[in-house]
Amino acid sequence: MEKPIQKDRSGWRGRPLLWVASHLVVGVVAFLLATSTGQGQSAPTTHAGVETSAPTRVTGLGGVFFTSADPGALLEWYRMHLGIDAADWGGFAFQWEEKGKPGETGYTVWGAFPDTTDYFAPSPHPYMINFRVADLSGLIDALRAAGVEIVGDIEQHPNGAFAWVLDPEGRKIELWQPVPSRDDPYLR
Repeated sequence: MEKPIQKDRSGWRGRPLLWVASHLVVGVVAFLLATSTGQGQSAPTTHAGVETSAPTRVTGLGGVFFTSADPGALLEWYRMHLGIDAADWGGFAFQWEEKGKPGETGYTVWGAFPDTTDYFAPSPHPYMINFRVADLSGLIDALRAAGVEIVGDIEQHPNGAFAWVLDPEGRKIELWQPVPSRDDPYLR
């Protein structure tokens, strides 16, 4: 009988924790995107056995934010090795065209924060995912009615409206309803 082939996993030893964590986050993001209602479609939901039409939920990935002991050095590594040249504000915006909306530009932000930030609070996790949504007020109302913990109030910013919720494991999730791309100051 032949001995089964085993993968050499010695390459994982000595990998920085942030490297492993960043790859884990990418996997989580891919899973979440694959399971979202996607592309602005309403999904039927069941409340007390009655099927109802839910407000539009997640329409895309708005960003992935994480902490680092040395954001400058980390950003330099990503620039040097992967060609991701972060802006002065500490991140990079990947631009793309909205599906089914010619001329409408969207973007997904990738950004590093110092590990001393309180922006992810009250979450103890060193990362936060931002999801693009179509109807932030309606979604927050639906989430509040479903007992989801809302963190703070909806905030208006030049590039859209933002709100935050906690998932069941305490991860802070940022929800963003972007303004039309022609009105977004970060796309000019």
